[in-house]
Amino acid sequence: MKCMRLPVVLAKALFLSMTVSLAACTTANQMIAFRHTETQLEAAREQAWVTCSSRAACDEIWNRTRLYVQLCSRTAISRLNDSVIETETPHESGVAYFWAERTTDESGTTTVRLKGMCRGMYASDGDPAWTYGICADQIRRAEMSFRGVVGEVQ
Repeated sequence: MKCMRLPVVLAKALFLSMTVSLAACTTANQMIAFRHTETQLEAAREQAWVTCSSRAACDEIWNRTRLYVQLCSRTAISRLNDSVIETETPHESGVAYFWAERTTDESGTTTVRLKGMCRGMYASDGDPAWTYGICADQIRRAEMSFRGVVGEVQ
């Protein structure tokens, strides 16, 4: 009788081993996808800026930026002045909100930058949280389109 149970024990052990291997493979694939998406987000962030030189052109870009932030964010603007546009942090996870900054360097060139954020995007250990994919997509789309929509003003 003990010999008859041995194949069942081996089958269970094999099944457990395969399950653990598949879980490890899935986790590894998820981390590869996470790193790939993080690279895409970084590339989008690097493109989410516009420069201008004249006060009139910069004011026009800043106004377009305000409109763009309003269109991209599901929350209202909570702070707006000559250097910052910031929307409220949403109450729910998985909803992107945006922040723009306007800075002028010593040469007189003004740069307007857009950055998206999302509540619940990352876990406390820095790994992706359950809303990561939704958040990353919202932020990437908004940041990649920023320059084309806001445009350069001559």
